[in-house]
Formats: sequence, structure tokens, C-alpha cells
Amino acid sequence: MELYQLKYFLYASKYENISKAAQELRVAQPSISKAIRSLEKELQVQLFERNGKRIELTYSGRMLRESISPVLWRLEELPDELRRMGKEMDTIKLNAVSAVPLLADIIKRFKQEEPNVMFVVTDQREKTDWDVCICSAEPDQTYTYGEELLKEKVFLGVSRQSWLSGKKGVSLEELKKEDFIMLLKGTVLRKLADVRFRQYHFLPKIVMECDSTQLAWQLVSNGMGVTLWPEHSWGKNEEVNLVEILEPGFFRSIFLLHQRFGEMSPMAWRFSEYVIEYMNELEKKTAVM
Repeated sequence: MELYQLKYFLYASKYENISKAAQELRVAQPSISKAIRSLEKELQVQLFERNGKRIELTYSGRMLRESISPVLWRLEELPDELRRMGKEMDTIKLNAVSAVPLLADIIKRFKQEEPNVMFVVTDQREKTDWDVCICSAEPDQTYTYGEELLKEKVFLGVSRQSWLSGKKGVSLEELKKEDFIMLLKGTVLRKLADVRFRQYHFLPKIVMECDSTQLAWQLVSNGMGVTLWPEHSWGKNEEVNLVEILEPGFFRSIFLLHQRFGEMSPMAWRFSEYVIEYMNELEKKTAVM
């Protein structure tokens, strides 16, 4: 197995799409396809199920990804780490899987108190080489090495021009004819939606699925449909109103995870405490409102 083959496989498995992997790696699509076919031939297993342009990992593919991803992500970061060696600057590796709009303000405030700290920020759920990870949790999920930062309501995000915009609350029954824009299956917010919709025997009219929260925001603000919108972690949008879903259970938790392998630096622990304090204050303000 060649290193480049494993790298191409890892990026293809990340997006489950050859085109997106090629865009990020800045290589031609046929190069990735050829590398994956060679890898399958050498290993004598099928790594992907192919369905038109979409690809989906097989069981063997998932096993390979879990085995190689920590090593390859580490190798990718090694050059940057070597360049930073010797500099008098604390580095915090932050994996921002969720609550990204909030983290900009948190990092800004923290750097005002600790100007010499440097952040290396990623947003990859499968990544393992980080000091602190901010992520959301599926319904009733907890983390052994994590702390719940806040529990936020999940509202219905609607365009200000929508007939729903002036309502304070809405039942799922009233949304039967609405066009839903949903995140892809496998994401935490989508899992929450699927669980609650089944619970209340509601079949949404899904007109689009995407893997970008920013695209979902833009589509809703342009009146293309409605979506589930977490109260804090998705931030505010001037063109979108949040309407409460009257059926109970539409909420999710945001967790802060500590690295379970190895020791964290004092600066990383300080940042963890700072994030916890920030989220506690945010939750208090919400409770008062």
C-alpha cells in the first residue's frame, strides 16, 4: 500500500464523494478513483459501495478508515508542528465539530486574556489528534471524557417572508406541506430529527439534503424551505425567524471533550474552563429571557 493511496481513500471516505475529495486534495478525480481501485485490488476487498456519483463505505472500508485515520491525520499535521517547535507560544488544538458561530467570540475573548496562545482549529468528527473538542450529542447520549456545556432548544428556522414567521409556536401537523431542508443522514441534528419525526408519526417533505450548515442557512433565508435550527450553536440570522416546535423533545446537548490519550497543557485546560464559564453564562441569560 502506498501512502498516497491511503490518503486518497481517507478523503474519499470523509466526503463519500470523489469530486469533493478531489477538490480538497487539488488532484484530478480519475487519480483518486484509480488509487482506490488499486487499493481494493491489493487488499482483495471492496472498500466502497458505488451508487452513481455517491459512494458509501463498506464494512471493510469502515475498518480500514478507523485503523489508518489517526496515523494519517497525524502525519498531515506533523510539518506544521515541526515549524512551530521552538517558538514561545502555547498551541491549543481545537476540534470544532459543533457550535462554530459561538467559538469565534470565545476565541476572541480568550486571546484578549492570553495573547500568546495559538489555535489550530479543525472540524472533523473522526479526527483524534486534538486537545479539546466541541461537539453535539445524539438524544440521550453522554461522553465519558466530556462535560455537557449546555442544552439548547432546536427551533424551526423559517424565512421572514414565510407565513410561519409571525408564529410563536407550530405543531408538526401544520408543517405537512412545508419544504424541509435537512442535513445529511449521519449528522447529530439529522438523527435527532429522524428520531422525533418517527416518534410523532410525522413524514417531512424533504426537498434538499446538504452537508453544509451555512448552505442550509442561506437556503432558508432565501425562502427555499424550513429547517431545524439549534438555538445557540447555529447563531442568529437577520433573515431567519425561529419558531418553537410545540411537540416536546426538540433539544440537543453541546459537549466539551478532553483528550483521553496523553496530557493536556495547562493552557488547554484553562481554555476548557473558559469555554465552560462562557456557556454557563449563555445558558443563564437564556433562562432569564
